[in-house]
Amino acid sequence: MRDVTLLPKAHLHLHFTGSMRVTTLADLAQNAGVRLPRALLHGDPLRLPADERGWFRFQRLYDAARACVRSEPAMRRIVAEAAADDAAEGSARLEIQVDPTSYAPFVGGITPALEIVLDAASRARVRASSGWRGMPDGGRATWSASG
Repeated sequence: MRDVTLLPKAHLHLHFTGSMRVTTLADLAQNAGVRLPRALLHGDPLRLPADERGWFRFQRLYDAARACVRSEPAMRRIVAEAAADDAAEGSARLEIQVDPTSYAPFVGGITPALEIVLDAASRARVRASSGWRGMPDGGRATWSASG
């Protein structure tokens, strides 16, 4: 039996906002003056009582988290941390799905928003000393480690 932690991995379609660490979300919320629902900061937001589950609740929580991302440094932090977290778990490929329209008003437009994500991915490659590369794919920014 092979150890699953040693097997190569790929993380496909990781949502940009959903990739945030809880500590990052708390920091960004505090900096933006956003009061977050308790479920996002305490416990596991995926483990809710049956009467609190459903698409609309999920979307409300996701929108609350997205509302905290209001700057280029915040966007760069999310990408860097997502890349570091995936690399630590042995992932050789990461595809992060980002809708630049959500962040465009805070960074000067759709093009700058996408460029920030791609540049942050490129910088993550340098930090990892690996063959990371970035490219836009529709609404997604994709980068992977070669090999």
